[in-house]
Amino acid sequence: MDYQPEIIYIEEGAADYAMTRRVLDHFPGVPTRQSPDLQEVMDDIRQSSVDVFGAAKRRLLLSRFKGSFLKKCPGISPGMVCCNYYVVNLITNCVYDCSYCFLQDFLQNNPLLTAFVNLDDLLAELDETLSAHPNRTFRVGTGELTDSLALDDFLPYSETLIPFFNQRSNAVLELKTKSDRIGNLLSLDPSNIIVSWSINPPEIAEREEKGTPGTLKRLNAARQCAEKGYRIGFHFDPVILFPGWEAAYADLVDTLLENVRPESIEWISIGGFRYRPNLKKVIKDRHQGTRLFTQEHLPSEDGKFRYLRPLRNRAFATLRRMVKDRAPDVNVYLCMETKEIWQGVTGKMPRSDKKLDQFFDL
Repeated sequence: MDYQPEIIYIEEGAADYAMTRRVLDHFPGVPTRQSPDLQEVMDDIRQSSVDVFGAAKRRLLLSRFKGSFLKKCPGISPGMVCCNYYVVNLITNCVYDCSYCFLQDFLQNNPLLTAFVNLDDLLAELDETLSAHPNRTFRVGTGELTDSLALDDFLPYSETLIPFFNQRSNAVLELKTKSDRIGNLLSLDPSNIIVSWSINPPEIAEREEKGTPGTLKRLNAARQCAEKGYRIGFHFDPVILFPGWEAAYADLVDTLLENVRPESIEWISIGGFRYRPNLKKVIKDRHQGTRLFTQEHLPSEDGKFRYLRPLRNRAFATLRRMVKDRAPDVNVYLCMETKEIWQGVTGKMPRSDKKLDQFFDL
């Protein structure tokens, strides 16, 4: 999917950054607007489009991030087991349009596709934090509020982040993606970087993950990165249950392991479809062909709706067994799940599994 913005907004103070110039050079024919009134911009979108969230994706805002870039993963919520993950948000919103995406609700006030250009501030903050805690290992990802690589051809954050993390002994960078935009990665040193793909069976990718490269394209990109020397991760997240899901996910595991050797896989995570109450109506309004709500969901301790516990237990245990039967040494962990589900699926808590200590040490 080649992204072409309808207009580029340049917030006050963002014009002179190298990343801003790179974006403008990439889109010489796209109109620009300096120092926009963002409330006026959003009012215009709301008046002219039924699908405000979709329309806002096509308007690119270049901005300076004014707060702290490095944050603890929001997986720390009531009743959930967290894997000690940190996030850096360099982009908000995503060019893809997955039906289950929480951003449809989370970014309702300002869903403009926003890219932050002040990378020097980010590197200074990271350097200060990592240097202050030399005996602590940081696992940092950039894929919380966007896709880490979908726009890497003209917003090449990878060219800055990968060399930086390769110079740090106490941090690992994860680039999480559904894309196949790996051109920059193949020319960079892979030594301290994990590239991970969020992946689902083709039936789900085609129906629920609009605009994304298909499952086989993602696996081909993962294979190329593994051959380059990158460590590879996969996220079966969100797992979506539908008639025939067992056979579909079994085929997916087989295809995945045919493309990427188990020894190149750093981890596989499993997480079920989950959502806050307000998101359900947004999904039904924007994605009328969705199959996300064919099963019953109930609220969990963190307020998010999930499949019933017995369904999650069975599905996650089945997926874990599919992987372990083919690749017994691959680390498999659960994402944003309760202690009870961990116990039911694996028979133990993560801190009792030495292979998973690296994810859950504080």
